[in-house]
Amino acid sequence: MRSRSELGHVVVIGGGAVGRLLAGVLADDGSALTLVDVAPAPPLRELGACLALDARRPAEQLSAALASADGAVLALPETAALDALPHVLEALPAGALLADTLSVKTPFAHAALAAAAPVELCSLNPMFAPALGFDDHAVIAVELAPGPRSQALLTLLRKRAHVVTLPDAAAHDRATAVLQAAAHASALTFGLALAQLDADLDALLPAAPPPFLALLALLARIADGSPETYADVQRANPFAPEARAALRAALEALDAAAADADPRVAEAAIAAATAPLGAYREALAEQAAALLASLRPPPVG
Repeated sequence: MRSRSELGHVVVIGGGAVGRLLAGVLADDGSALTLVDVAPAPPLRELGACLALDARRPAEQLSAALASADGAVLALPETAALDALPHVLEALPAGALLADTLSVKTPFAHAALAAAAPVELCSLNPMFAPALGFDDHAVIAVELAPGPRSQALLTLLRKRAHVVTLPDAAAHDRATAVLQAAAHASALTFGLALAQLDADLDALLPAAPPPFLALLALLARIADGSPETYADVQRANPFAPEARAALRAALEALDAAAADADPRVAEAAIAAATAPLGAYREALAEQAAALLASLRPPPVG
């Protein structure tokens, strides 16, 4: 029998890839799970009891499951998570843990803290595609209202991932505006440019150099994910417009430098662009060499 300070019974709301990932870790650690999804898939049913319902709306079955839980995980898109939040908080017992997995934290954190429910709050963001598994990849954690259960969850995650704790939701969203919004926008802009240039991959791929293939691979990685998740990163993060504005300004500066008659101006722009690498330049260059050496054009046609 687990102590009440641990996660003996957890309700995982959302049966997508992130929900299944966390549910698997909790199940492996011995937590009894109740899994909530509109249409629970067979892999979800193998992890615990399932409730087939829409968590955005109050339901007696959901409230009953939450009332006996040590914690709940909201693994839903932002709009759905905000819809579910009030009745989830109302049903959870005092001292229970509510964790979310949203890519953007500020709106959810504001709503959760404003509710002043007597529960612990821990906000998580796995910084990798769920299909990769934890495998020491980074997970950002924001302890909005910490306690013994949030510590138990973070201790569990630290056995499998590199957990980076940030002080608040705003710090998280500022960081992910660079780590996700700017990075994704760069790859998406490359894809939009390909469309505007009417690029014919059948013709280009046989001659494609490794950096071009790397950018295509990043774009394909986004295409293989959830459009809703990537849209949330761009639309909901309050600092994403600033990140995209920086990208626009940087491209304009590069364009101006490339058009300058003095070649030293463009060379200075290249140097300025690589300056942020700092002491990490050599190690990252070695990783890039290994990555690019492994890339080959996919079969054409």
